[in-house]
Amino acid sequence: MDLPSEIKTSHRITLALLDEILEDFGLDRKHGLSSIKLIGSLPSNTETKSDDIIMSLIGAIPSLANAIIATQIFEARGGAPQSIEIDLRRAHNYLDPDIGMTPTLNDQEITLDVVAGNPFISGIYETADSRHVVPSAVYVDLVYRWSTFLQCAVNSEDVARAIKGWTSRDLESAAEAAGLPLAVVQSTESWASTDQGKHLSNLPIVPIRKIGTSPSSSLPDQPSRPLEGIKVLCLTHAIAGPSAGRTLAEHGASVLQIMYTHGYEHPFVYTYANLGCASSRLNLNRDSDRSHMWRLVREAHVWIDSYRGGALAKFGFTDGKLHEINPSLIISHVRLYGTTGPWSEKAGFDMQGSASSGMMALCGQGPRNPAWPPGQVINDYTTGYYGALAIQAAILRQMKEGGGYVLSPSLTGTAMSIVKYFRTSRFPELAHIQGGKLPPQELTMTTGLGVLKTLQPLPVLTGTPLQYSKSLSAMGSDLPLFPGGTMTYDIAAVQPSKKEDVLRAFKSANEKKTRELKDISARWTLA
Repeated sequence: MDLPSEIKTSHRITLALLDEILEDFGLDRKHGLSSIKLIGSLPSNTETKSDDIIMSLIGAIPSLANAIIATQIFEARGGAPQSIEIDLRRAHNYLDPDIGMTPTLNDQEITLDVVAGNPFISGIYETADSRHVVPSAVYVDLVYRWSTFLQCAVNSEDVARAIKGWTSRDLESAAEAAGLPLAVVQSTESWASTDQGKHLSNLPIVPIRKIGTSPSSSLPDQPSRPLEGIKVLCLTHAIAGPSAGRTLAEHGASVLQIMYTHGYEHPFVYTYANLGCASSRLNLNRDSDRSHMWRLVREAHVWIDSYRGGALAKFGFTDGKLHEINPSLIISHVRLYGTTGPWSEKAGFDMQGSASSGMMALCGQGPRNPAWPPGQVINDYTTGYYGALAIQAAILRQMKEGGGYVLSPSLTGTAMSIVKYFRTSRFPELAHIQGGKLPPQELTMTTGLGVLKTLQPLPVLTGTPLQYSKSLSAMGSDLPLFPGGTMTYDIAAVQPSKKEDVLRAFKSANEKKTRELKDISARWTLA
């Protein structure tokens, strides 16, 4: 049957762009025997707010690429070829779960808590030199720190007034010294002229580095799912890191997410980004918990972390030590600006990636009048898909040539790829497409938190459907063990800290940080 021209154009563009992204990762869809079936036309640019970047393609291609490489791994392990289907009319929903539906628990919307009214979530602020900056405080401790640093109340008006007293260069330098997430809004051209912009532009979306020549970890033949038997150890927070683990879990990996004993995560983030993963807590300040973590490292095939550089290394979890204990480990470090280059130690979130890369200038009217991309948070879930894709690329490579691997997905690298590959101006023929959008397919499942309604994964695999063998546990409620594994954990051997000792340590650390923030702010203000 001859397809309408809009559908032909949509499919041609999707497959061509898919090939570009796969090539960037050193992959090729033709290396497997499974087939791809695209359904429907891309929606019109107007329907998906794609004036500047094609939302449907960003939502479709990273998840489709993961499904393709999962089938190649499955075939390499003795599995049969299958068909991979995605509906292009639904793809734009997969940049953020709230775009096309409202995820719920027991039909109640999921708590937004400290996000509501936080001036450091979606604020774009003007500086004394008429530039714009994006400071972030995704977690409440960062709100306190920004308030202390700026010496202002926690509301948008006072924050704007305080930031207006700084030049962009001084505020950027002082925030970096204080360890506070902030980026100056750049154009693509000005970003390309910075040292870090130049550095990242010479790298693939996710750099993959082979370490050593150790034999690959043994995996059972004839698995029922592509990543069955692969153990993934996640020490992550926010969205990009956990969602990489979730994507691997969708294809059968055994994923264990470790949180700090006193760590916090937003419920609306946790319920989607951590689907399919066991959730446990350890305190790496405690000898017994560090010892158990090393036991997990020995068993793991994949390590994912998403804390700022040095946060885990101070406990001994360096690349060198991880590979000494487990030479074939695939290590993935999710960062704002990657793990190399002059800005590799800078902390930040999705928003800083959009500001630095030129995306906000593209979505607005240049760097002097920037705007958020549609949905605002666009790099997080895409980085999660890219991170999972790089891990699967490393698994495929490891099956052939062994070795350990270090991967460096970054929020800014993702944003740069969106601006480079997915900008609307690359596809003038899409301006004539008038297709309609569809909501996501919904998934309803009983979890440890109640009845969850959320998005069904976009790709449909006929032989190994994407599914969550582990549903969703209450945060931190699982034993720190890989789901389905044989390792044990002795709860009785753990000696919990006393409440007063924990509070004393927090108070001391917070008071020290407060003094540092005040000193840094004062030095720059007086300079």
